[in-house]
This record gives sequence, structure tokens and C-alpha cells, in this order.
Amino acid sequence: MTFTSSIYKIPIINNVIVYDETDSTNNRAKDFGKKGCVDGTLVISDCQTAGRGRIGRSFSSPSGEGIYMSLLLKPDIDENHVSMITLLSALAISRALKKYYQIDTNIKWPNDLLINGKKITGILTEKCEDFIIIGIGINVNNKAFNESLSDIATSLYLESGKEYVREILIENILKEFNVLYYSFLTEKDLKSIINDYNSKLISYDSDIYVIPYELTSRLDNTYKLQEFNLPIYHCMGIAPDGSLICRDSSGKLSLLNSGEISIRSV
Repeated sequence: MTFTSSIYKIPIINNVIVYDETDSTNNRAKDFGKKGCVDGTLVISDCQTAGRGRIGRSFSSPSGEGIYMSLLLKPDIDENHVSMITLLSALAISRALKKYYQIDTNIKWPNDLLINGKKITGILTEKCEDFIIIGIGINVNNKAFNESLSDIATSLYLESGKEYVREILIENILKEFNVLYYSFLTEKDLKSIINDYNSKLISYDSDIYVIPYELTSRLDNTYKLQEFNLPIYHCMGIAPDGSLICRDSSGKLSLLNSGEISIRSV
């Protein structure tokens, strides 16, 4: 992958490191961070041999098809604000796809983007020492997925019939993220984006299952959610701190934290 100097015109970017192949761009970004790499270091790879998603899941990362990148940042924020950056990242990608390519997406709180109900993007944000890593994987020019993924994953190519220049797509996403990130550093919350985020939130104003963290790795296609007698809530959108506002059957409101639970539509 080759980038022009225009990527350095995006204020958030100070360094770009590109690999033909690596195990995980998050791993590489962590290594650089521990060695004192500058704020705004972007690590990109043409493919990953051990791409990771949330809750230890793998992320398929074939060569020449997707975007696999990690951005190292050193924001002056409280540790409990870090999870909000995942939501900012999702909104930035959604905005870029709509603004530059007229592609509509939905956000599956807190870290996935969907097109027509199928996953196109996963985001993994990690706190490490005095820096954070935002890992982003996007299915771009994938022509097909294996049997285990074909029902739940899609790509920009499969949805539009067009191939995309990944380098340009990356720059467009970073432009949108740059705006959201610097606004967030000033405001320290998500108040200014709540309406926009909720308009893209696939579970907004609908019923959801709330899955405890310890069950999420067990709940694949072979399990039925009903067998676990999971609570059902009505989703009312995000709060300024990025939590999900939900109402239970008695009408009581709760704030759900992404580090403790996962959700699925009823």
C-alpha cells in the first residue's frame, strides 16, 4: 500500500508505518508505543495473520482485500473516557462512507458497522500505559466469504459491485475521525454526536437481549439466546459517556457499559 503526502495534511497523523504482512496491527502499534513512538502513529498492513476483535474473537484479514490499521494516540483524558473513542471511530467510518461514497451503514453498539444487517467493520480500542490503540478492520474488496462468515459478513464490493482504493478510503476515514476526535478532547463527552450516532444505531428504539461478558464467547450460531433466559431491554440510545440507555420491562432505566455486556436484537 502506498500513501501520498496528503495523509500528513490530516492533523492527527504524524507517522505512518506500512507492512505487507503482520500478525496484528494492534500488536505492532503497542510495540511502537512502548518504545516511545509519537502520538498520531498509524500502523497499516496489507494482511494480518492473527487479526483480533472484541472479546478475543478473530478478524479475517486476507491480503489485498481489506483495511487493517491501528492508530496510536496519547489523549489527555481519564481512563474511563477511553471507551468513548470506540464510538467516535464507528461514527467517523459511517460518516466517511456516506459522505464520500454514498453508502449507508448502521452501527451495532459499541464497535461494529453493518450494511443490510451484515458486518463490514470491527473496532478494537485498547489502553496501554500512557497511550491508546484504535484497531480498525474493514471488509473492502472482498469478493466472497467462507461458509462460516457468509451469513454475517459483507464487504463494500459485495454491496456496491465496485472496487475501492483502500489508501483513499483510509484518508477519508481519518479526515472524519480527526474532526470528531479534537472536538471530543475539548468536550470530554459525546453530547454533540448523540443525535447523529443514535440515527445510525441499529438497535435504537427496539428490544435487545443483554448478554453478560462471561457468556458472549459461548453464544454462537449453535446456541439459542432464549435458553439462557437473558433479560430483554428496550434500547433508548447512547448517553453522553457512551453507555447504552435501556429500559427494562418494569420501566426502570439502566446505563449499560460495553466492557461488561454485549447486545443482540430480539
